[in-house]
Amino acid sequence: MTDTPGQAPAEARLLLGLGVMLFAIGQSLTFIIVTPLARQVGFTPESFGIALTLASLPLIFGAPYWGKRSDVIGRKPVFLVGITGAAVGTLLVALVLQLGVSGILTGFWLLVLFAVVRASYGAAASAIYPAATAYMVDVTDIQNRGRGLAIIGAANGMGSVLGPVLAGVLAFLGPLVPMYVAAAIGIGGAVMAWYLLKEPVRHADPRSKISMKLNDRRLRPFLIMWFGFFLTFMALQIILSFYLQDEYGVTDPKTLVRQSSLMLISMASMIVIVQIGVLQAIKVKPRTLLRLLGPLFVLALTIIGNAPNLVVMAIGFGVLGISFACANPGINGSASLCVEPWEQGATAGFLGAGNTLGAILGPIVGTQIYTHVGHHGPMIVGAIALTAMSIYAFTIKVPDKSGGSSKRPPVPATAAAGQPAAT
Repeated sequence: MTDTPGQAPAEARLLLGLGVMLFAIGQSLTFIIVTPLARQVGFTPESFGIALTLASLPLIFGAPYWGKRSDVIGRKPVFLVGITGAAVGTLLVALVLQLGVSGILTGFWLLVLFAVVRASYGAAASAIYPAATAYMVDVTDIQNRGRGLAIIGAANGMGSVLGPVLAGVLAFLGPLVPMYVAAAIGIGGAVMAWYLLKEPVRHADPRSKISMKLNDRRLRPFLIMWFGFFLTFMALQIILSFYLQDEYGVTDPKTLVRQSSLMLISMASMIVIVQIGVLQAIKVKPRTLLRLLGPLFVLALTIIGNAPNLVVMAIGFGVLGISFACANPGINGSASLCVEPWEQGATAGFLGAGNTLGAILGPIVGTQIYTHVGHHGPMIVGAIALTAMSIYAFTIKVPDKSGGSSKRPPVPATAAAGQPAAT
């Protein structure tokens, strides 16, 4: 990789991508491994959904907090907290589930311990995305903003691919072995980031001391978009294993892990193809991506909900991957053009809170709809919600700064060129 003016330095692209990828691996393993084990250790779909929702609450406060902290203490320290916390948290979740699989701890107290450990994981891991996003905004110019943020999204997609691959390859050693391996890789990534990642030059300005608020009208449309997108996305993710069991008769735990893995691999593969291939080769405005993600999601839900077999369902998840590929550069990229350079850390944090709130409510909403409305309920309700979001996206005004002009104060040459500060 080489450095290009206006784009992120090569080592930053590699390390930020690695951190986000490791986080995504841990997240995907939650749905590939933890959800299929839920019934085995005595959790019902409803109790598991409630526990996962409560355990995710720290994420909603963590992302804005870490985003603001990155504006104060730097992107690198916050990023290190996140990647280390994700690795340790993944290990602890695996150990708790091991207690359940072994029969050492069961029932209510297993559910409580799982929620506590998962909450601790979220409190620390929520630092990764706002720190990585703000870092990328710091070291890219406006013309390359979408490309830079697409790298973050591509890393997320790559992690979502590798998570199921890890699960499929290592599951024969034990259902929880992939989580132990992911934790070890995460520790390795944290060590690499500690030694190699450089702190970027941030866009300092006296006005940066003015605290951005969650109700800032500039952020509201993008918070709504992230919330709706992730609420539907997580609802679909959480019911996938239950859906495969109830609609397709997949009951063997190992087979269930493999089938769930195939669906997520299909989705994640398209995320990587679009974000590493298409969006790096073609400059697409964030506003355009913002308007594409909703209709693509509706199409995906329609295919998944009406799939006559698992092959067609996998195609539906592939379309979902294209939608997801548009989300990060579309929503975050558009939002970054609506705020000032010195507000990027706080912006990334608040946007992280928006998708986190959706991710928190998604499991409980998805399992409740699945249980009380029907197995196809999450797809039907999700399609209706995303149709409304698709219409709303066309009403969101995003500044057109493709020409590079701006009324903002001049940015130091080193920052504008995307050069990191020495540490």
